[in-house]
Amino acid sequence: MKHIPGHGLAKVDSHKLTPSIKKDINYLKINDFLTFKKKSSLFAMTAHIIYSKIDKINTATHSKKIIQLIRKYVKFKNLIMSDDISMKSLKGSISENTIKAFKAGCDIVLHCNGNYKEMNEVAKHSPLISNFIIKKTSQFYRIIS
Repeated sequence: MKHIPGHGLAKVDSHKLTPSIKKDINYLKINDFLTFKKKSSLFAMTAHIIYSKIDKINTATHSKKIIQLIRKYVKFKNLIMSDDISMKSLKGSISENTIKAFKAGCDIVLHCNGNYKEMNEVAKHSPLISNFIIKKTSQFYRIIS
């Protein structure tokens, strides 16, 4: 699933700029977040969007508050992965963006532009694979095999 907890209200392309959503949490729960609550998936990709009424500073990818909403309100129990960590909507370095995504609660950080130096930075700042990730990816492989 992507882009959890919603991308529909964004007015700019998060590949280039950082969208900011100003709706309050009750509106978002009823409209945007509800869509994800009704879905079943082993993976969900975060949005590089700021939900200013929930977290004024961090995009969903870097926000502990948003990741907790995804876990508790949306009740998503599987793997949360970041959108591409090299997108322009994230303002920090690749290293900073990777660290912040994991600290916020992402299980997996995606890096998609093919830049080898950046790939090494992501790997260097990524934790070891957890039992949770092994369990969930094993479920995925059983489904597709």
